[in-house]
Amino acid sequence: MCSAPRKWKYRIRHMLQAIEKMQACTTNMSYAEFADDWMVVDIVQMNLLVFGEAARHIPDSILQAYPDIPWMEIRGLRYVIAHEYDRVDFEIVWTVVQEELPPLVPLLQRILDEAKE
Repeated sequence: MCSAPRKWKYRIRHMLQAIEKMQACTTNMSYAEFADDWMVVDIVQMNLLVFGEAARHIPDSILQAYPDIPWMEIRGLRYVIAHEYDRVDFEIVWTVVQEELPPLVPLLQRILDEAKE
């Protein structure tokens, strides 16, 4: 694995890819089906980890320029899944994936479109 720092735009792309994967595996699924399917739960949680970890590497200038994105909450959810995994509430995870992530797609895409780096 390369240890060279990645450009932050790649991290935004990783965030978008993680959302795409989570949406793909939960499409046409109810909460009950989600909660009963440990493989889908694991896929979603792994991609939330990727999503949050990528957000940790976005420079402060970008965080400040795009305050409509809940950067700290994204990072916080990653922390809970990674370090307090036994306290993860699947209903919250479901709500995040179904309601909170879709509106972030155009915002994250806008960051890429407007980026100068």
